Amino acid sequence: MKKITKENIQDYALKLMFKMKEDEYDTFEKEFETILKHMDLIGQIDGIENVEPMTFPFKKDVILREDVVTSTLTTEDAIKNAKDVIYDEVKVPRVVGGEE
Repeated sequence: MKKITKENIQDYALKLMFKMKEDEYDTFEKEFETILKHMDLIGQIDGIENVEPMTFPFKKDVILREDVVTSTLTTEDAIKNAKDVIYDEVKVPRVVGGEE
């Protein structure tokens, strides 16, 4: 079974710009270990290698309904409860690092 170490998780978190507390790394390591054990169990199912991977959650011949516009919000209604609005747009906190 492949092992995901605390060092791997720290490296991934750094690359993805996640700030994590020290105890969260231990929790993630245990969770990944559980996931990998489950994947190993699935790999032991007889004939699993003959099952085609699912790439779409529905049968391909399913016809989905057409989107129909019914009623829409006005700009005023859409932003009336927003905490911070600039030029009719809702200002949200930065989620990606960079210069301020």
